[in-house]
Amino acid sequence: MRRFFILVVVGTTASAAALADDHAGRLHGTYAVTGASYCIQNSASIGFNPNFSPKGPVASFSQTVEGVMVFHTDGTGTVNNRSFSIDPGAGATGDSSYQITYTIGPDAKLSVKAVPGTFSSTILTGPNAGLTQDIDVPDTSGFIGENARAIILAPPVPSVQTVTRSNGTQFARICNGSLIVTRISDDDR
Repeated sequence: MRRFFILVVVGTTASAAALADDHAGRLHGTYAVTGASYCIQNSASIGFNPNFSPKGPVASFSQTVEGVMVFHTDGTGTVNNRSFSIDPGAGATGDSSYQITYTIGPDAKLSVKAVPGTFSSTILTGPNAGLTQDIDVPDTSGFIGENARAIILAPPVPSVQTVTRSNGTQFARICNGSLIVTRISDDDR
């Protein structure tokens, strides 16, 4: 029994290492992205405490996203998506894009970070239609499925995002959600 357990542990560790080696620096292709999140936000001047509790009243909203994520073999990529959000007062859609960097750990864990200064978003419908906004995109991490056909991603820890709109308003928000990323092409252009 002990020998079997040792073989299972060794085999599992070797498989994880082989998977990481197989993907390291070679993840590439175009992926469809879909996901959902639930957020609370308030004015950036009020914000959140270090333990992520709000310092004052918050508004809540939910959001879905669909789009395309491209991974290049050099550890970079792009994201282009459309979001739909709804709160008790209204619904809105928006288009956004940004650049990413990614790394794959020895445990085959994928870590994705937005490149600062590359986020671009335009609100298309709803009460704020026509405004642009800049958002601190949270880091995500997850795992790559067999043959890199599917990836799951979520923020590994809570983070406070700052949203700055072109009309000068600023919000602080915390969101919880996940993304499902499915390869639709080996092309990474």
